[in-house]
Amino acid sequence: MTASWNRFWTTDSELEWWKRPAPEVLEVIASRSPAAYPRALDLGCGLGRHAIALAAAGFRVTALDSSQEAIGHLQEWAQALNLSVETRTASYLDAFAPDESFDLVISYNVIYHGVRAQFAQAVDRVRAALRPGGLFFFTCPTRRDGKYGFGEEIEPHAWLCARSMIPGDLHYFADEADLDDLLAGFRLLERRVDEGHWDNNGVQQFYSNWQVLAEKV
Repeated sequence: MTASWNRFWTTDSELEWWKRPAPEVLEVIASRSPAAYPRALDLGCGLGRHAIALAAAGFRVTALDSSQEAIGHLQEWAQALNLSVETRTASYLDAFAPDESFDLVISYNVIYHGVRAQFAQAVDRVRAALRPGGLFFFTCPTRRDGKYGFGEEIEPHAWLCARSMIPGDLHYFADEADLDDLLAGFRLLERRVDEGHWDNNGVQQFYSNWQVLAEKV
């Protein structure tokens, strides 16, 4: 998959869209003080839109992605803005940081790319990397999402999506009970669903995503 994302970041015609931070992430950033949560991780940062937003807000930022193309873009972008962002090229499934290294982890549209065991492993990695009281904000698709049920079902609720922008893109789709189980060791602060339609190569496609904010206990 890393090779596919490298190709995506060098060929996609909508890269300016991917550089705009998501409003829900900006809401999290605005509602938390960098004095209280100084060490922030953008996990699966892509081109770095949320890493840049965190750094501009005064957080001490680390950004991680498996795509060297994406990391290279972020390094140039941060340098141009005179912002300090530490970058790492690695998978979110790796042991990417020592225990309790971060106060805030943001992972936007990332950790569900795989089967359930990989989703659980990613959450475990974040749990270990956060200090007690640290915050974890992430998104993942619900089972109402327009990609659910289209393609090849690798295992229950894990689909090799026929409607994805990336060939070979595997998604895991969660429900509420699933998220409760995955978030053992966290206290749920907020869970909401964002739904609407997006333009997938000229076709209007329905999306349905969980937005989750949890605190490590």
